[in-house]
Amino acid sequence: MNENDDDQVDFTPFTGFRQQKRQKRFADDMGDDDDDDDRGHGGLGLGNKPNISFTTSKKDPAKDRLKQQGTSQPSLRDRSRSPAPGTDFAAFNKHTTGFGQRMLERMGWKSGTGLGSSGEGMVNPVETKLRPKGMGMGFRGFDERTDQAKADAAMSSEDEEDAVDKDTKLDGWKRQDTTTPASSQRPSSSKPKKTTYHTAKDVIAHAEQSIQHQPQKVLDMTGPSIREISLSDIKRTDSPTLMESTTRLPELRHNVRLLVDLAKGDLENMSREKQTNHYKFIALQEELESLQIQQQLQLQKQQTMDQIKEVTMQIQQQFKLAQEQQLYQTNSITALYGPLFETLSTALADQVALLQLDTIVVAVWVPKMKLVCADWDVLGDPECGLDDIRRWRSLLRCHDDEDKRSRSSRKQHLTATLVATPYESMMNTIWLHRVRSAINNEWNVREPESLIQLLTQWQTVLPQYLFENVVHQLVLPKITRAVNDWDPRQDQEMIHTWIHPWLPLLREWRMADLFTSIRHKLSVVLRQWHPSDESALEVLSRWKGVWTQVQMDTFLQKTVVPKLSQVLRQEFVVNPHDQQLEPLFWCLAWHELLNPEVLQSLLETEVFTQWLRILYKWLTLNPENVNFDEVKEWYLWWKQVFASLSLADHPSVLKCTRKALDMMSAASSGDTVPKAYVLDG
Repeated sequence: MNENDDDQVDFTPFTGFRQQKRQKRFADDMGDDDDDDDRGHGGLGLGNKPNISFTTSKKDPAKDRLKQQGTSQPSLRDRSRSPAPGTDFAAFNKHTTGFGQRMLERMGWKSGTGLGSSGEGMVNPVETKLRPKGMGMGFRGFDERTDQAKADAAMSSEDEEDAVDKDTKLDGWKRQDTTTPASSQRPSSSKPKKTTYHTAKDVIAHAEQSIQHQPQKVLDMTGPSIREISLSDIKRTDSPTLMESTTRLPELRHNVRLLVDLAKGDLENMSREKQTNHYKFIALQEELESLQIQQQLQLQKQQTMDQIKEVTMQIQQQFKLAQEQQLYQTNSITALYGPLFETLSTALADQVALLQLDTIVVAVWVPKMKLVCADWDVLGDPECGLDDIRRWRSLLRCHDDEDKRSRSSRKQHLTATLVATPYESMMNTIWLHRVRSAINNEWNVREPESLIQLLTQWQTVLPQYLFENVVHQLVLPKITRAVNDWDPRQDQEMIHTWIHPWLPLLREWRMADLFTSIRHKLSVVLRQWHPSDESALEVLSRWKGVWTQVQMDTFLQKTVVPKLSQVLRQEFVVNPHDQQLEPLFWCLAWHELLNPEVLQSLLETEVFTQWLRILYKWLTLNPENVNFDEVKEWYLWWKQVFASLSLADHPSVLKCTRKALDMMSAASSGDTVPKAYVLDG
């Protein structure tokens, strides 16, 4: 007996059993039909007829019974196939009030029967089946169905088989006479699946490929705990082979399967370990390169530190020598430490701020700074000691240097408490002390040149806060006191001579308060001023360009313009016979300071209105008494006067002369002379 025969032997009992079962059900059905046939069939106007044999009947009883079943209630057999309720049916009611069951009973449901109007529905509630711990979905053919699901599936399959068998029996008489080829009568067997085998090389390649690609993870929440499984493992699950589907030698096949799985797992583990070691090797190589770079940097830092140590030791030795031999009194800083400072500023420039080497520089500089400032004539020799500081300014660290390199650090410095650098401390305690004493005790405010030279030269090397301290705490307060003591009436020295020299250094915004005080004092003096006094014009003309245009116009409008308007109205008279021009000259001398609109209004209101009125009276006299040659000469003379004052092209002058020409033209032609007392354009 070959292998195929063995397979047939294995499956034959199952096939025969199913055929016997179908035959028995068919016989039962036929028996039921016979019982039905024993009963007479009544009809309208007909009595009971004798029984008719199955073989002589013209109708098919099976088909009639199927039609009757389609319209009648479920048979007793179908009802008997409904599953009976379990032993623990409705056991949950002891934990609840039973409200749901009572509602179902009100709608016609009875305990122990199925749902629906005829009780054909499900009886037991939906059951669940717990998957064993650690088992994946569908692992080793594990059946997920519950007992209830299996029973329902069996009943469904039996119904389908019954329907097929009945259709076959009912329609069999139609196919008895037809002849079919022998090939069509053979049962169609499905093509067996081809078994695939994986070698060790395939397993290793597949494992390496799975390592290269990041696997996707799936959370298995079917068990009592959440497990994380790989989606690639699910995809690699193949359909069961012939060895897995057959039932012979289960122990041997199980052991072989375990050995294969173990060998496959070992190969995959070794492949993964190889790949992991490869990645570790690459990472270690990169780490080695990084460590080598760090080692080189550390060696460079060590060399730099050795060089710094050597330079600082030399500076210390030179400092001791200078202290012992009193070399500070006869030598400059450059002469004592020039070569050493040169090394710090060139080879070690980036380490000065990082390691705060400026502390060493300032430490050896302080004795020299004290000696210089002790006998320093600040105003007579303002550049004393400045050359050394300019030469080695890069070694003298200051917060202003950091602010110039980074705006963000400046903002941080403004919000945080700054600690003075050694250089700032030296200048604040030694240099500023001597300068403060000279400004307060020796400097004369009206001789600003020496102090201006001092601050101008030292501004480039001083910390900004120290320069502002000198300006706001020493210079400006002393100048303010001098301005307050200044009397424009009695002081022979003009104030601009000792105020204006400060403008390039202090700028206008620092001196704005001083300018306000000066304008106030001048306005008080101008209350008693007469335009014939030219000193006011000389004083105010010095402030043109210093004060803003708005400040100058406002000041003149309040103090000077009313005086000019008054003198023109009261002292200036247009007289062709004896013309006095002094009041006009006093006023027109201010035309460079006055706003053009203000000057135009002043001329039209106080000068040209009167001038045109006199011309009108002259031209409207008796024609016998009018000498047009004299009128012409008088007109030309006035034009020369305005030209001498650089006002020949002024809009008001041009407007007035045009009106005068119109009046003279009308008078010479005998027409009516227009009245042009007011210049309306």
